[in-house]
Amino acid sequence: MNSGHNIKLPQKEKREVILQASWKLIHQYGYQKTTIEDIAQGAGIAKGTIYLYFKSKSEIMLALVDMTNLRIADEQDQIAAKNNPPAEKLRACLKHRVMTLFDIINRHPHGEEMVTSLLPDIVHRLDWYVTRNGELLGKIIEEGCVDGVFDVAEPRETGQLLARLFEHLTPPYYRFDSRTSLEQFTDHLLDLLSTGLWTKDQNTKRIPQSSKKPHPGLPLKNRGRGR
Repeated sequence: MNSGHNIKLPQKEKREVILQASWKLIHQYGYQKTTIEDIAQGAGIAKGTIYLYFKSKSEIMLALVDMTNLRIADEQDQIAAKNNPPAEKLRACLKHRVMTLFDIINRHPHGEEMVTSLLPDIVHRLDWYVTRNGELLGKIIEEGCVDGVFDVAEPRETGQLLARLFEHLTPPYYRFDSRTSLEQFTDHLLDLLSTGLWTKDQNTKRIPQSSKKPHPGLPLKNRGRGR
């Protein structure tokens, strides 16, 4: 670790240095074992300097959560801005957030601990991002209604419902045993939900994008009769 202190950096850059050092240390040692002293040493600044930007270690962690969610939101904005059919953009936006959050948590050895350590605060903080995601989805659904692809009475409300529904496929709400099982489940859920969004004319033309193999537990038509 860098043992230097009081590096002369602009305030914004110094904050970024603190966050980068925190992310690296938490990834390596875990949230519980990482201390403010470790972060200060890793960032090459005095311990007291950290408190000029963050009140506590938990506040640093929540700032890292914000960074991650803002990046995902920006990527979803880019997907929505593409000149693709609304149905394709809606599917891509929903799936992108689910799979990206899964990858982030599973790519880091202490990812689960990072989430569970501050679970109530993280869940509360996520509400803003989920609402933002719902607004984006609502605009895409409105676009599809104008194009005659979707038949939805309340596009904005539907966008919010979809955002909250799919958020429960991500940590900390639900855990899948593998990326493949999550992706298959997400694809099948998207197929089922999109049936209710498409117009009758479009439903007769569309081809499901997911695998033909049903995900265990999903109420797909080709699974046969229920009880």
